[in-house]
Amino acid sequence: MNKGILIVSFGTTYKETREKNIDRVAEEVQEQFPGWQVYQAYSSNIVRKILKNRDNLIIPDTREALLQMAGDGITRAVVLPTHIIDGIENSRMKQTIEECRGLFTKIQTAGVLMEKEDDYRRIAKGLWEEIKSLAFNSPVILMGHGSAHEADSCYGKLEEVLRSYTGKEIYIATVEGSITIDSVIDRLNRLKREDKRALLLPFMLVAGDHAINDMAGEEDSFAAKLKAEGYEVQCILKGLGEYEHIRNIYIEHLREVLD
Repeated sequence: MNKGILIVSFGTTYKETREKNIDRVAEEVQEQFPGWQVYQAYSSNIVRKILKNRDNLIIPDTREALLQMAGDGITRAVVLPTHIIDGIENSRMKQTIEECRGLFTKIQTAGVLMEKEDDYRRIAKGLWEEIKSLAFNSPVILMGHGSAHEADSCYGKLEEVLRSYTGKEIYIATVEGSITIDSVIDRLNRLKREDKRALLLPFMLVAGDHAINDMAGEEDSFAAKLKAEGYEVQCILKGLGEYEHIRNIYIEHLREVLD
């Protein structure tokens, strides 16, 4: 077998959400492309160090994984990022790929989750089905990571698509981007709703540290800030990798490169 697919994720130190999300994507890729050898890499050095020291789990970074693939005799490689936007992490990954291009006869890169116009619609459709199944009629806030990169604007675009598709009060707030939870709370407060409830869900591949602490934590979290404003908050700790429609988008991006 001289064909390999490398799945690049930021990574997580939480075993359960890793298995439910990152590993589930990898399993599905292997199921859909049985003639290809599937590899994984994590871009976060901190995550990789913790996993090595705590669990004796060694996961390579992108460069190490590409070197391993070449050493295994892979001549045609495809890299699938599980990144949400084409931001800082994805740019670093693509730079590494360029530096390693000479290791392979052919190497290609698939798109991130929010790569094309149709991706936004498919994401909105699938998330709306999930939200409807929860029978929750109050405002919904999705927590994204956010970025200092210009691709951060993708989060605002997704909010527009979600609102247009559903006709409901759905907001995006980011941990490190331009759309903050404080700005979303200001928008909510201006509506002067009598029903002060809100549903929080992570818009990240895994429901890891950000979801557990920054979204649902007891102090200085999205949930804590909403509660301080008098909102009753429900948190759903479910990563995007658990949603079939999200995994299907990644698979489709792979197919586009392979066809």
